[in-house]
Amino acid sequence: MFLLLLLVLIFVGWGIVEYQLHLRNLRTIPIRVQVNGTRGKSSVTRLIAAGLRAGGYRVVAKVTGTKPRFIIGDDEEYPVRRLGKANIIEELRIVRLARHYQAQVLVIECMALVPEYQRVENRMLIRPTHGVITNVRADHLDVMGPTVLDVARALSNTIPLKGRFFTAERGTPLKILKQHLRPGVEMTVTDPRTVSDEEIAGFSYVEHKENVALALAVCASLGVERKTALAGMQRSLPDSGVMRIYRITDRGKILELVNTLAANDPDSIGMLWQMVRNRNNHRIVLVNCRRDRADRSRQLAELVKDWEYDYLVVTGGLTGVFVHRAIQVGVTREKIIDLGGEIDPAVVYDRVWSLVEQAALIFATGNTVGYGEKLINCFVSKSEER
Repeated sequence: MFLLLLLVLIFVGWGIVEYQLHLRNLRTIPIRVQVNGTRGKSSVTRLIAAGLRAGGYRVVAKVTGTKPRFIIGDDEEYPVRRLGKANIIEELRIVRLARHYQAQVLVIECMALVPEYQRVENRMLIRPTHGVITNVRADHLDVMGPTVLDVARALSNTIPLKGRFFTAERGTPLKILKQHLRPGVEMTVTDPRTVSDEEIAGFSYVEHKENVALALAVCASLGVERKTALAGMQRSLPDSGVMRIYRITDRGKILELVNTLAANDPDSIGMLWQMVRNRNNHRIVLVNCRRDRADRSRQLAELVKDWEYDYLVVTGGLTGVFVHRAIQVGVTREKIIDLGGEIDPAVVYDRVWSLVEQAALIFATGNTVGYGEKLINCFVSKSEER
């Protein structure tokens, strides 16, 4: 019994010392920007870091999107290595690394989903001077829901206790965010219309005006001129999950592949579809399902029911959930091609090409982790990026 008590005391003592060391590390980083939201967190984190770096700040950033990365320069980043599942305690290590690189600014994507963990990450681990919530959409409703307004309440746990707060959210959830604003915190709601088509054209990949406007506002609050910040953003490496368009020429046919697998919520996916659907009148929608995301499969089925396309190709795990719901909501069974079971991606590739007469647009959406990434890589390996 005495030995057990001694071990508990040692463990508690070690935790206290470790946390005090963490607070000491935090104090060496005067500017800490925490980015949260439903869609665009990783992109906005990268954009802010690049803009501030262009303005002369020493910046360290970390994203937790499709591929978690630790970023210390425009062209220098490293994978975040984990022994097990993702855990917010890894933020202690990130802050320690930021201190090692003598960072003036830490820009970090919130990795927590559970509302209580979001609060812990914000209040205890990061203590941001600048908070960002990109938007509030219907995603991870099993953890933060069941409604979009509940998601807004969950995300509001990362509004800073003091300092500056930025958001691109302009819908009903904005009222919830305002209700959770602490006295003295200055709030900025950004407008995508402040970013021109010419400025967006300067990016080598598909970037959204909402993300750029949000990042520019944060940079401006820290004294970086718009032109300087924008130039830094345009030359920085994009997140692996950004929407990309690939042109594939094979078998005397042409295919444009639009990869949106990293988009997590129906609103974002719908916006991306509207952006690209008119690139070709012959359209194929490819939906990759995950065995552990049955609810998302049902959401996607309800989303695509009103889209105009020639074929709906379904891949991945538990495709039956998607197919069943799609038929329930009115999708014609003849349009659905079920290639589930995580079959060889080359088989899917060949089947898709058999559906193309001369040229087509293939809109890939759903889930990227695991099979989705392998599937897209099979197509991309034969492509040229647009």
